[in-house]
Amino acid sequence: MKKTVLFFLMIILIASCHQEEIPSVSDKPEGNQLIFDLSDEDVLQGCIYVKLKEEPTEEVQVRSIGNTVRTGIKVLDRAASSLKIERMERTFPYAGKFEERTRKEGLHLWYNVWFSKDTSATRAAAEVAFLDGIEMAVPVPKIVSRARPETVWDMYDVKAGEWLFNDPDLSKQWYFDNPGTESWQREGADIRLVDVWKQYNGNPAIIVAVVDGGINQEHPDLQDNLWTNPGEIPKNGIDDDGNGYIDDVHGYNFVDDNAILVPHRHGTHVAGTIGATNNNETGISSIAGGNGTPGSGVKLMSCQILKSLTSTGGEVASDPFIAAAIKYGADNGAVISQNSWGYAVGTGRNTSSYINPVHKEAIDYFIKYAGCDNNGEQLDGSPMKGGIVLFASGNANTSDPRRAAPADYDKVVAVAAIEADYRKASYSNYGTYMDISAPGGALNGDGRIWSTTTKLVGNYEYLAGTSMACPLVSGVAALVIEKYGVGKKGFTPETLKEILYQSAYDLDEYNPRYTGQLGHGCVDATAALKIDVSNLHPFTLKSNQVTDNTLIFSVSSSMAGNGELTLYNGIGNKVLSLHLELEAASLHSVDITKLSAGYYTLVYQANGMEIREKFIKY
Repeated sequence: MKKTVLFFLMIILIASCHQEEIPSVSDKPEGNQLIFDLSDEDVLQGCIYVKLKEEPTEEVQVRSIGNTVRTGIKVLDRAASSLKIERMERTFPYAGKFEERTRKEGLHLWYNVWFSKDTSATRAAAEVAFLDGIEMAVPVPKIVSRARPETVWDMYDVKAGEWLFNDPDLSKQWYFDNPGTESWQREGADIRLVDVWKQYNGNPAIIVAVVDGGINQEHPDLQDNLWTNPGEIPKNGIDDDGNGYIDDVHGYNFVDDNAILVPHRHGTHVAGTIGATNNNETGISSIAGGNGTPGSGVKLMSCQILKSLTSTGGEVASDPFIAAAIKYGADNGAVISQNSWGYAVGTGRNTSSYINPVHKEAIDYFIKYAGCDNNGEQLDGSPMKGGIVLFASGNANTSDPRRAAPADYDKVVAVAAIEADYRKASYSNYGTYMDISAPGGALNGDGRIWSTTTKLVGNYEYLAGTSMACPLVSGVAALVIEKYGVGKKGFTPETLKEILYQSAYDLDEYNPRYTGQLGHGCVDATAALKIDVSNLHPFTLKSNQVTDNTLIFSVSSSMAGNGELTLYNGIGNKVLSLHLELEAASLHSVDITKLSAGYYTLVYQANGMEIREKFIKY
């Protein structure tokens, strides 16, 4: 029986029973993690993602002939009439000058298939998956922003000593330099940023794609740092730069499929933390917003996937073009993809999903092609060879990676949240799959994150959540790229992640219940900019997708000698522990035949250092 059939039989069976253990993943060698326990309330109705095995031989056009529906894709015509298919379009639209690499990665084979809402989306996906010529068919998951619901309280005024910049609200931004003067604070529980600003404060060669609600383009603290498409003439109705999008001057609205960005509280808040203009005597400071000199600061690209003006946390949206929004960043110069959203499935339940395969392929594309040409070679002027993708881990206060997706995907940076006293934020997800932490604010009225917002609620407001922690890491990543990548060739996302992870400061002392479950620790800008890059990459997995029951890795001289290797399963249980004596540079292997298929985290400790790597056993 075809693997696609097994794929959906598993989905149907799992949806009918309660799961205490994380289900096994597909045995497909190059496949994706499965979507588990999806109900019709979890997904967009009237649409599914379908991936073809081959490109259609005729034009894709849905038309009715009597009682028969024809799609232009012969393999779908069998189901077209029963599902009442109404229209189809590519999930990743025609990409103009980027079409070659789009096809090279197989993204042109994905289609959004729209049909009558009389048929449930989960059943429609299962029906289509049975058809010959279909690689995969999956529902479109609903998504949610990862800010906590808003609570109103009086704003406080923290005095934190001498500041480098003249922005009046900088004293409210305790997470840059925590003075420890308030009862709810502990000195140093911050991202240790201020000293770094003297040398590194954001460079316009670095473009950050904010995949979120639309950035408020009229905000006085953001206007100067908006990304501007150099090849696009505003409002002429022409795709001037040939990237497949019309009039995309500052980004694109993927909700409405046009270039009119709708200001959004959550997206604007996230953007401000990363790149609000510094030293302009206005509002807040940001991590990478420059030093007040014209032309300094990172550039913010708005890739809009949320639209509601009034929502903070809890906004649920459905958009089959989310994957296209992620890809857009890579195609248009971004090297950082900032994502403070996740799947809405599992709200109030203990089950959720792993990453949707369409989103996985978009993320893989961003990592490979950001800053690069069609052959994957770094472009002149690009600060990095490839891209980094960051995700907020979610606010369910659980270690279950199913509740974190897409943050649980091994190739993204999963961000947890702490409060102003080093402790895990009460709401933040945690677990061995986590990569790093950052301040996300508290919920008790003391110490949320202060940033830009829409005119609907005022120019600035407090929010909390892993949504607010994630852009802090994105901002520090931008500073690291500024030092090691701008004006140079060969700086990679892998090196960037190693710098962030090795420089993070430990949180276990303050979080004994969550030892090893807050990633490598809290992001530390000062330490990251001082790190010795010659001592990077102490540990390398041969593959993060293990198919032969053997885990193969190598260590550098700094990690050679006696070490302890521990493997954890997807729900944080220890499944293997080994004492190893390793030689540098040579390959080492561990037999994992007895481990079931699924998601794992490897922890290796040696010489006072610790390395965490995520992998999947198929």
